[in-house]
Amino acid sequence: MFEAFYQSAWQHPGLLFAACALGAVVVFLRGGMVHMTVRHYAIALVVLAALDAWLTSTDIPLIGTLPGVLATAIPVAFVILGDLRYLLLAEVMTDSGELRFPAAAFARAMAWSLLVPVLAQLVVRFVLNSSEGRVLFLTYETLFFALILARLPYTRARLGEGAALRWHRTLDALALGWYGTWILADVLILGLDLDVGYLARVVPNVLYYGALPAVLVRAAPPQPTTP
Repeated sequence: MFEAFYQSAWQHPGLLFAACALGAVVVFLRGGMVHMTVRHYAIALVVLAALDAWLTSTDIPLIGTLPGVLATAIPVAFVILGDLRYLLLAEVMTDSGELRFPAAAFARAMAWSLLVPVLAQLVVRFVLNSSEGRVLFLTYETLFFALILARLPYTRARLGEGAALRWHRTLDALALGWYGTWILADVLILGLDLDVGYLARVVPNVLYYGALPAVLVRAAPPQPTTP
């Protein structure tokens, strides 16, 4: 029952569009209290998530099925962009609540964002010797969960000990939450063959698509109001 719902258009893109919409509402309500760079980045995250939910659907609304290499290239691109949007923040946050985007920040974040996709493919192909998609998902999720923890000293070194670090730690907790729940769900599916694992996957899906822009603006250092 839960697998049928998970594989249906009600979950993807339907529920994921709803998550994007809720994130957009929070950004709209809170956006005036944060620096404009945070507001603009949060809006970009909402747009990216909505495009992801749309273009990675099994039967894409208004388009149908992607042809040829696009059927693989577009989902892979969104996986990398989905991690890049989080990894970039450690490079651009400031204690004042502004986001600053030097070119070097994008280069460093892109290097981090390619690490897990490449390593996951190597582990699955040469260590686990598996071609099952769910095994790749679980490997990716486990590696990224470990990467978040391994990067904690790096983010402290990048951001210092002030407001920017506290802001980023909130997002670290969010990312650990969605990756940790994905891991649990896939263990239930792969290890125990439990249908409830598909229901468990819905929770991190909603967080992944809707929570980051909302939490970004909610946790941002407030800007002084002008009289």
